[in-house]
Amino acid sequence: MDAEFFAGTDWRSNFLCNLGYGSDENLFPRNPRLGFEEACRIL
Repeated sequence: MDAEFFAGTDWRSNFLCNLGYGSDENLFPRNPRLGFEEACRIL
């Protein structure tokens, strides 16, 4: 990444993020989540 986009500069990449569309075929089902009342307490 740095050689391609920042050659000849002092700049270097710090964070890379892949954007796009994935496939659902290899994903596991979502695990159960706590409800707001179970996970939070308002003080």
